[in-house]
Order: sequence, then structure tokens, then C-alpha cells
Amino acid sequence: MNYLKQFFSGANIIVVLPHYIAVHYSSNKNYDFSHYSILAPLWYGLWNVISYIVAEKLKIGIFYRFILVSTISSFAIMCISTYFRTYNFTKKQWMKYYIGIFIKYQLIWNIIVKNIEKNL
Repeated sequence: MNYLKQFFSGANIIVVLPHYIAVHYSSNKNYDFSHYSILAPLWYGLWNVISYIVAEKLKIGIFYRFILVSTISSFAIMCISTYFRTYNFTKKQWMKYYIGIFIKYQLIWNIIVKNIEKNL
């Protein structure tokens, strides 16, 4: 039952809404919004379950758990986006994207997901 709670804490509309807004208004994307709208909640939900399992195994607290998952998942999405060329960006735009994703993931994981999980 805990894994279900973790999944729904991460796959919450409040969590993915900032991404939906950013992607919806992006004119440089090379993918369909309808696919993204399904994958984004799955991405956050699965990462939250994985982080919960790792935290239990390594016996780390919630603070370090969310610092770890926000950093790893942001780098993972940066690598995936770069590899699949999900956007038509210049080098400068890619750098802005990377910084934006890193900051967005830190805020979403360490504020939104953590508070949803605590209150669910």
C-alpha cells in the first residue's frame, strides 16, 4: 500500500502541472503533447516509488531522499531529452533548458512532492 501512496504522490496533477504548462506553450518541441501528458505522471510516480525503496534500503531520511531523487531524475531527463532531441534548441537554449529543468525538479521534488507525501 505504501508503494501506491508513493506513486500517487508523484503522479499528482499538482506535480506535473508546471511541466504541462511549459510544454504546451513550447514551440520548439519535437513530440506530441498527448503522449507527454501520459508519460509525465508515470515518470514522477515511478521515480517516487524508486526513491522510496532506495531510501528504505539505505535508511536515509526524507530530506536526503528528495535531494537525491530530484538530482538524479533531473539529470536523467536532461540525458533523455538530449539523446532524443526532444527540442529544436541552439547550444545556448539547451544550457537554459538544463538549468531550468534542474531548478524545476529541485522545487517540485523538495517542496511539492514532499508535502503531498507528508499530507497524504
